[in-house]
Amino acid sequence: MQETLLLTSREKEILDLSMKGIGCKQIALHLGISTSTVKKHRSSLMDKTGASSMVELVGRMTGEKK
Repeated sequence: MQETLLLTSREKEILDLSMKGIGCKQIALHLGISTSTVKKHRSSLMDKTGASSMVELVGRMTGEKK
């Protein structure tokens, strides 16, 4: 059973771009925000999902198993 995540629209944008393999600097440029803001949103995503890294989080979201 998958739990519904309450993500902000910005977190969803950053997650989507991260799942496409885009890095922090490129996400920041694309969205017109600082890299530190991107990192804060990524940290929030990991806190909300319990993932220890973005690699783990993206793997979970794409259904990949380790």
